[in-house]
Amino acid sequence: MTPSWIGARGRIVIAFGFAIGALFLAKGIYRGLEFTHGDFYFSLPGEYAQRLNPTLWNSPDVQPAVNFNHGTYLYGPTQYLTLFPIVFLDSYRSIALALLVIYPVVLIAAWYVLNKVLSTGEPRSEVMPAVLFAMMFAFLPVTQVLIQREFEVVALLLLLTACLLFVRGREMGSGAALAALTWFKYWPLALLGAFIVQRRFKGLAAFVAATGALLLATHLVFGLERFVPLKIAGIITGLMRPLGSGEVLYPVIPRGAQKSDFCRQWVPGRGTEAEVRWMLCGLEDRYPVLSAKAIFAVTIVASASLFLWSAIALERRPADPMTVKWRAIWECSVLTIVGSAFLHAHYYYFVVFVLPLGALLWWYIAQPQKWRRTKMALWAAAYVLLNALILPTSWLSSIFHTDVWAFYLDSGLCLAGTLLLLGLVLWELTVMASATPAIETV
Repeated sequence: MTPSWIGARGRIVIAFGFAIGALFLAKGIYRGLEFTHGDFYFSLPGEYAQRLNPTLWNSPDVQPAVNFNHGTYLYGPTQYLTLFPIVFLDSYRSIALALLVIYPVVLIAAWYVLNKVLSTGEPRSEVMPAVLFAMMFAFLPVTQVLIQREFEVVALLLLLTACLLFVRGREMGSGAALAALTWFKYWPLALLGAFIVQRRFKGLAAFVAATGALLLATHLVFGLERFVPLKIAGIITGLMRPLGSGEVLYPVIPRGAQKSDFCRQWVPGRGTEAEVRWMLCGLEDRYPVLSAKAIFAVTIVASASLFLWSAIALERRPADPMTVKWRAIWECSVLTIVGSAFLHAHYYYFVVFVLPLGALLWWYIAQPQKWRRTKMALWAAAYVLLNALILPTSWLSSIFHTDVWAFYLDSGLCLAGTLLLLGLVLWELTVMASATPAIETV
């Protein structure tokens, strides 16, 4: 039976949850009025601005971006197709202000879809939407993507939409949404694993068809030749370089940790770099007895083995609708964590972790649980570790007279949160696979 808060207690929880979320959302909007230049800025304005709006192209506040990208398109076509109308604004300041109005609405829509994903087939809960609202908007990567106007705001909505359609068996719509997400950045290709293990072949076909339509539209509107992300070979080799090749992704960066080729790109305190590989190299630099490459390999092999074993076990056994739903959520969550965080990631990429964080929170609160308190404590630990310890690192840096943000990323704290979150999701997936009765063969 679903736990519930009734009467005054329930109203307090609801009011508190929405108030906390609203305060963090307001904080992001307020800070966004002062800070506007993130990675998104340097992806603008694109060569099409030179043709369609020379005023924007020549605007003084976009010249650093033009000098950086020379009119090429640094991200995938989904971003530029979705945000096509911004080309008719005359400055980056105008673009930033417009997105600061639009993106909070998109984030609220993402929360709404997340709630729909998790509440499908569940008893009605008045409290959980407020709990999810607070969890999501108090999550630092959500604040960062809003402040920096990163397209990950839209990518989060696409991810959750694809997951919702997948959970509800509308695999063709899910495949199309996943295609749109993939052609922003390539990591969502990992999510095709869920289609494959569940034999959702219509979804795969829809992914291919949507990809073709999207690339055709991109070529007609922009021309494919100016898109850096469409240089597939370069992207693939770039992602594989950290796994031990002789080249480096950032040749201008001096060699950091000396122990292995796997870490030859690593240097301390590099901004918001936060993929698992990078953080493992920071750990190796602090504790040379540890091998970043070995830990990475063991983590990948163990995760893949548990994922595949669970998928095979669940495919061979009967399942009720709730098992089908939660299997889809756990599989999408595992693939989201691995795809977004293992090879290349900035900290704000972790905005997609609201899916596994929200799924675990809903599962622990709304479903019968053994060891509920222990699981909630582990979830809270993962949330705090992934949330830069909750407290503003600028405050902590002033108190301790050191760069607490660099310490947070290089010391293994963020890494511990990432791996703990992955472990919690894998645990629930493998428990589900173990608990489902096998099909009797005649």
